[in-house]
Parts: sequence; C-alpha cells; structure tokens
Amino acid sequence: MADTLIVFYSLEGNVDFVARALAKELDADLCRLETEKEYPKKGLLKFFHGGKDAVAGLKPALKTALPDTAPYAKVVIAAPVWAGKPAAPINTFLGQADLSGKKVFAFTSSAGGNGDKALAMMLDAAKKKGGEAVASESFTNAAKHPDISLEKVRSFAEKIK
Repeated sequence: MADTLIVFYSLEGNVDFVARALAKELDADLCRLETEKEYPKKGLLKFFHGGKDAVAGLKPALKTALPDTAPYAKVVIAAPVWAGKPAAPINTFLGQADLSGKKVFAFTSSAGGNGDKALAMMLDAAKKKGGEAVASESFTNAAKHPDISLEKVRSFAEKIK
C-alpha cells in the first residue's frame, strides 16, 4: 500500500492533471472528490456559484466516499482557487478528515497564478485537524502548460518524498 494519499477536487481538469502526475511520481493513491450537485463548468454561473460557495466556506455534499486517512503517513490536499479560496468541496473533506499525525502537503491550480491565500487556508485547516503542514505548491493553468507543470510536479514530489 502507498504511504501517500492525494485528495483533490477538480472542475476543469487542471488539478486532476497535476494530481495524476504527482501520484505517478510518488506511487500514491488518489481520491477525486465529486459533488452530488455539479458546479457549472462555464460562464457566469460557474463564477457565481463556485465563488459564492468558496467565500461562504460551504461544505457541499459529496457523492464520493471520504477516504480513510489512517493507513497513510502523508496526505496531499489539492483544489482549484475560487475567489481567492480553495474550492468548496475541499472544505467538506477538511471538515471531516482525521489528519492526526499526518504530514500534510497542499497544492492549488488557478488561472491567475496566486494560490498562496488558498494554500494557507488549506494547511491551516489541516493543522486544526491534527496534521503537520509541511509544504505547498501553486500551479497556473496546469493542464494548459504541461511542460512547466510537470517540472514543478517533479520538484514538489521531491519535497514530499
């Protein structure tokens, strides 16, 4: 069994791209969170609903069963950045996860390139759940710039190893 679990939410595929590449580098297990009610993928409704839920700190219902973190020494949490915050489905995971004694890493992907605030929020929430925040990384339009992203994935994987 892997010693690392990557828990992520991805709407447009950028976070999915990085999560899968990172899982390959680390031989890690993946858990992709899916919401019961899908977020719009385009247009104004995408920004309205996603941004509103992220800003409000909502915890949407998931159709994905939350993973048992007990067998893992390391947990990587990943989300797109919505309105400067992690996408709301990550709140659901962080609200229920037991990260006691886990080394926690985080990454974000955004269109604007500044995921620092969202990363800090994710790692702070992980610390409140008993995890040890270790390292984080921010990606910009990860799937649209695969060469740059894969180079950053390899570098981030070294921090996790």
